[in-house]
Amino acid sequence: MERAIPKNKAGGSGPTDLRVRRSQDGLRNALLDLLGAEAFENITVRQIVDFADVGYTTFFRHFASKEALLEAVITVEIERLTDRCSPIYDAADGLGACLALCSFVDEHRSLWTALLTGGAAPKVREEMLRQSRLVTSTSRMAGTLPADLSTALAVAGILELLSWWLRQPEPWSASRVAVILHDRIIVPSAK
Repeated sequence: MERAIPKNKAGGSGPTDLRVRRSQDGLRNALLDLLGAEAFENITVRQIVDFADVGYTTFFRHFASKEALLEAVITVEIERLTDRCSPIYDAADGLGACLALCSFVDEHRSLWTALLTGGAAPKVREEMLRQSRLVTSTSRMAGTLPADLSTALAVAGILELLSWWLRQPEPWSASRVAVILHDRIIVPSAK
C-alpha cells in the first residue's frame, strides 16, 4: 500500500535523512496498523515502537507524543484526500470529483479503514473540516446556506458515507458510492 512519508522536522538532506525518513515511515505505518485493531486511546508509544521495530527514544526524536504522530499522519492523509475533493463543488464536474475521491479511498482502503473506522475518526473529522474550510473559504459554494455550514454538512456526510462503505463486508464499487456522495450529500449541501 502506498503511504506518504512525512517530512522530517529539520527538512534537511544530510546523510541521516534516509534513516530519519525510514524511522518516521515505520512509526507512521505502525500507528496505522495498530489503529486497525484498537482505539487510539488504548495504543501506547511502547506498542508503536515495538511494532515499528525502532527504539523508544527514537520515537521522541521525531514526535513529542503519540498524539503528535497521529496529527502528522492525519494531516498528510487529509491533504491527499482534499486534493481530490477540492473540485467537488464545481458544477462542471462534481460527479467526476466524487468519483476521484471514492476511487482514491478505495485504492487505499486499509489506510482509510484505519483512519475512519478506528479511534482516529474524531481527529480525522476535525482535520478534514479545517482543511475543507480553507478550500471553501474562497467559496465555490453559492447556495443559500452559509459556506461554513455547507462545508460542515458536506464533511460530516462525506465521512459518514465513507465510514459506512469501509465497514461493509462486501463493499459497493467506488462509482456507486460516488453517485450517492454527489447526489445525496454534495448537491444538497451546496444548495
